[in-house]
Amino acid sequence: MSQQDADIPVLVVGAGSVGLSLAAELGYRGLDAMLIERAAGLNPHPRANAVANRTMEYYRRWGLDEAIASTGLPPDLPSRYLWVSSLFGQKVHEVDLPSPTNIRESARGGYAAGEHSWSPYLKTITGQNNVEEIILGYVKSRDSLSVHFQTELVSFRDMGDHVRCTLRDLATRQDRDITCRYLAACDGGRSPVREHFQVPLHGRAALSRFISIYFRAPDLIEKNRFGNANIYFPLHKEYRGFLLNWDGVETFTYHLILKSGQHWEDVDPASVIRALAGRDDMPVDVISTQPWTAHALTAEEYRPSPNIFLVGDAAHLFTPTGGFGMNTGVSDAIDLAWKLQAALEGWAGNGLLDSYSEERQPIGVRNTSEAAHCFDGLYSVMQNGDELDGKGAEGAELRDALRENIKQQEKLIVSSGTLLGYRYEGSSIIASDGTPAPADHPRNYQPTARPGHRAPHVWLQDGSALMDHFGTGFTLVVATGAEADTSKIERAAQDAGMPLTVYHQPEPAVRDAYEADFTLVRPDLMVAWRGDTLPQDPDSVLNVVTGSKT
Repeated sequence: MSQQDADIPVLVVGAGSVGLSLAAELGYRGLDAMLIERAAGLNPHPRANAVANRTMEYYRRWGLDEAIASTGLPPDLPSRYLWVSSLFGQKVHEVDLPSPTNIRESARGGYAAGEHSWSPYLKTITGQNNVEEIILGYVKSRDSLSVHFQTELVSFRDMGDHVRCTLRDLATRQDRDITCRYLAACDGGRSPVREHFQVPLHGRAALSRFISIYFRAPDLIEKNRFGNANIYFPLHKEYRGFLLNWDGVETFTYHLILKSGQHWEDVDPASVIRALAGRDDMPVDVISTQPWTAHALTAEEYRPSPNIFLVGDAAHLFTPTGGFGMNTGVSDAIDLAWKLQAALEGWAGNGLLDSYSEERQPIGVRNTSEAAHCFDGLYSVMQNGDELDGKGAEGAELRDALRENIKQQEKLIVSSGTLLGYRYEGSSIIASDGTPAPADHPRNYQPTARPGHRAPHVWLQDGSALMDHFGTGFTLVVATGAEADTSKIERAAQDAGMPLTVYHQPEPAVRDAYEADFTLVRPDLMVAWRGDTLPQDPDSVLNVVTGSKT
């Protein structure tokens, strides 16, 4: 069966944030795809609360960044993070960051080394449920995409040149058989697709168990001792966890760490919130509760079968400390989408689809390990009781000691190194230039256009971002003011069927950031190659970056 004969080019299983993002990226590229979800609708309970700067860069391309930013905390509200014994106790530490509005206004004006110029965004605080609603709207607007809720993948079989699938309509209990060229399993941490292939998970399981309480409390901001904050980290061992603020007014999620042997259904949600606030009479409207377990696990292989791929939570399970889980999954989706496009359009070499697991699996290990390290640090300062609120010298000394510990953990909040500094070291589809890799530091990001790294952000003089000029295919950034003849590489790309846009941008800030006259940026906004001269044999580069190298 040829790929043209398959019913559907790509079947995306699971409509969480990653499945929706993969479908959206495929639709953005004009590819036909079907998205199925066994639930009747999206999960209304907010889970992740931070959309990373890198993720917002992807959403910017779909025109969704402003809508997503407007659904969470007001963009002019300063970003404030508090470590406290409880909401009626003592403050131990505080981190204050500029508001998203201030970051956007102050960062424009070219390339600079400061953190707030590394991306058009820092972190956007909004509920995962809001993000998913917005992306679903985009998916439904794309003519090449179809969405089917209450639809379950009952069985599947990779036939070598297509995948045979049986889908069940859970409303009617009717089954139907379809074929797809590729199947992307975005079906969650208990992925039936992953379990079918018995793909091992490596890392640390069950770091801790939580109950997540989604609630409204109109008085909580006004009457708690510390005022408004994005996140409160209660350190008292009776209240330990984290309290997320969704709107700056009245809506929150409290993730309470369960005690050993404690069952989540034995917790009275309203009571534990009132206890945290120290107010027995505080009005609390519990919207929903969900249990969850923090892990740091990564699948051994992201491509368990030639035409089947694991994406997002199906490939890695996180503790949310640091906000890496959803964001890592979205980057998985963006990496996979363009490679599927290349395969469907016939310009992918034999190694291109293999490079999905080759590139993303090490990032899964890196990011789950970093999230676990953040959790270990946070949990280590949550071992004390009432002594945290001690008025005398001993209480003050304890809080001082904890504060010094917490200062070393600020990467939990400000983590651009992890979110922007990932790199595909040694990837078979990256044309290395031999330059040394910068340090991979979770807190600090060093902008670089070294091949295998994220293409650096630059504000241009017209107010646009450099990334706004990157196409859906490869983009050759020409940063020299001199006349440059790119016809040879353009012809080579055309002969290979590889989409290539040439973008001439002589502003000095671009050359400063990219440190080369010519940079080839991949469809996923990663650097594939750079040099001060164009290659005499363009095929030698294009064969590498399309996975055709023999």
